[in-house]
Amino acid sequence: MWDEHDSGDVRGDVQEAPQEATRTPLTAEEELRSRSVFATEIGAQLARQGWAVFPAHTPEERIRLFAVARIIEQRLGRRVEAVPEDICSMRFTIVSAHEVGPAVGASGQLDD
Repeated sequence: MWDEHDSGDVRGDVQEAPQEATRTPLTAEEELRSRSVFATEIGAQLARQGWAVFPAHTPEERIRLFAVARIIEQRLGRRVEAVPEDICSMRFTIVSAHEVGPAVGASGQLDD
């Protein structure tokens, strides 16, 4: 493209279009598939080393990863803890049996 002086320099005319922060929500099926894939990946790391760190940049991603921890618990049959490691990642660890207390509402526990 040529400018008005036929020099071929059009840098002055080019502007970046502003990008709006838009999120495209996942469908229910996409959400289930992504959680399953994340659970497989994170679960494999947990099985190898007992902990895993996974990126989570948005509140939605953190919520998703809390749900992934529950999926991994069901697969492993052991308690899995998911906590924010820093502003952009979650840390998953397998909770050892002596660290787990009784579940809320378990027999023998006082109810208010």
